[in-house]
Amino acid sequence: DGICDGVDSCLRDALNDGDSDGICDGSDSCLDDSMNDVDGDGLCTAEESCPYDADNDMDSDLLCSDNDICPYDPNNDVDSDGLCDDILCSDHNDADCSQLYFQPPQECVAECETCSCACFDICKDPCANDAENDADSDGVCGNLDSCQYDSENDADGDQVCGDIDSCAWDAENDADSDAICGNVDSCAYDNMNDKDSDLLCVPDDSCPFDAEND
Repeated sequence: DGICDGVDSCLRDALNDGDSDGICDGSDSCLDDSMNDVDGDGLCTAEESCPYDADNDMDSDLLCSDNDICPYDPNNDVDSDGLCDDILCSDHNDADCSQLYFQPPQECVAECETCSCACFDICKDPCANDAENDADSDGVCGNLDSCQYDSENDADGDQVCGDIDSCAWDAENDADSDAICGNVDSCAYDNMNDKDSDLLCVPDDSCPFDAEND
C-alpha cells in the first residue's frame, strides 16, 4: 500500500481500513460497511435492502421498518385509524419482551413495534377496515355491520337502525301517531288513548267518548 510498517495503521490491509470504521480489513466483518451491520441482522449494508431494519421488510410491502408505519402490516393501516392490522410479529432481541406477557394490556401500548409478538392481540387492529373500530361495541366491525351505531342492530326489525329510529323497539313506529311508541303505548292504535277511560281502546271501543258505552 506504499506505507511502511512503522507508520502503517493496518499492517496487513492494503486498503488501510477501506470503509473508515476504525477496523482494519483483516478484522472487519463488514469490509465495505462503515456501520458494521448496524441493525444486527448478520447482513452487511452492501448485502441487504434494509440496512436499518433487522427484519428486512418482514411484511413484504417494499418499505423497510424504519420508514414503514406498520412494519408487520402489508396494507399499512388501510383504514387510517392509527392501528396496524399485523399479520406477522417479531420481538426484538434487545428488548425484554417476555415480561409483557404478564403485564396489564396498557403496558403494551408503547411496545407494539419492539415487542409485537408479546403484544400481538393488544396492538393488532380489531377492525382492520373500520376506522371507528366497532363504534357501537356490538362485536361487529362497521364495514360488516348493517347498523354501525346501533348495538342492538335494528331490534324491532323495521329496517331502521336504532340510532335513527324514532321508536327503536316498535316495528310500526307509533302506528297511531300519538307520539307514544307502540311498545309503551297502552292503546297502540288509538291516538286518543282511551279518551273516555273505560279501559277500552279504539277500535275495540264502540263508543270512544262514552265511558258507559251506550
